[in-house]
Amino acid sequence: MEKTIKHANRRKSAKKIVGSVLFYCFGVLLSLFFLFPVYALLIKSVMPDFQLYEEPSLYPKYLNFAPYGKVFSPEYLWYFRNTFIVCVLYILGTVLAGSFTAYGLTKMNFHGKNAVFAIILVTVFLPGVVTGIPLYIVYDHMGWTGTLYPLWVPVWFGGGAMTIFLIRQFMRGIPNSLTEAAILDGASSFRIYWQIILPMIRPILIYIAVTAFFATWNDFQGPMMYVGDRQSQWTISLALYKEFATASHSTNLPNVQMAAGVIMMLPCVLLFALFQKELTQGIATTGLKL
Repeated sequence: MEKTIKHANRRKSAKKIVGSVLFYCFGVLLSLFFLFPVYALLIKSVMPDFQLYEEPSLYPKYLNFAPYGKVFSPEYLWYFRNTFIVCVLYILGTVLAGSFTAYGLTKMNFHGKNAVFAIILVTVFLPGVVTGIPLYIVYDHMGWTGTLYPLWVPVWFGGGAMTIFLIRQFMRGIPNSLTEAAILDGASSFRIYWQIILPMIRPILIYIAVTAFFATWNDFQGPMMYVGDRQSQWTISLALYKEFATASHSTNLPNVQMAAGVIMMLPCVLLFALFQKELTQGIATTGLKL
């Protein structure tokens, strides 16, 4: 009887080991499948010029870092500068305006508070294709087309519906007794928001800031719509499109484009690696209290 039980346990262990090995092998193959475009991007960026037009190869004959030098030319650095300015202003507006609005809708009492939040939340269901043309007309009448203003100024007026929703859900987990005690001590509403609420919602603010950076850094539709052909205001994503996708002839080879793509990808990879814990925590704790 004991031998039979031991034999059955061994069979279960063997099946478990085989299942785990197959699972990890499948995971590795799937990872390689999705990482192959990244590998191709990296290899192409350091490939010699003459090899670009030969038969496709998975490795360069020698490493050529000259394309990266061309990416750091004054022209491309200007595009990166525009992108960085938009990202910083957009992140600050999203975090500050969104958290301030959510604070008012969560910790302050006024008539119609829930109705205001419902109206804000309804705007989430409006697709971008519906609001794109009216917004363009408004910005054109304001003289903002051809500038970077439409890419970051609107977010300072509330921070965005989803940002307000996420921060509000996080703030609802903070006991009201903390703010009530601060009020009894003579603290103003702004001081409560700045010194008590903001430090306590740090995980969700980091999550929103990082995701806002991802969205803005990689944004193509916004610059394409509002900046257009005004080259001095191009962001890096729009510049890459104009330089390589629409130009009938370009002085830059494909390895320069790939090098620009690598440099554009690095900030997102580094931010995700640095704030992976905060991103996970922000997602996990946002919906605990509905």
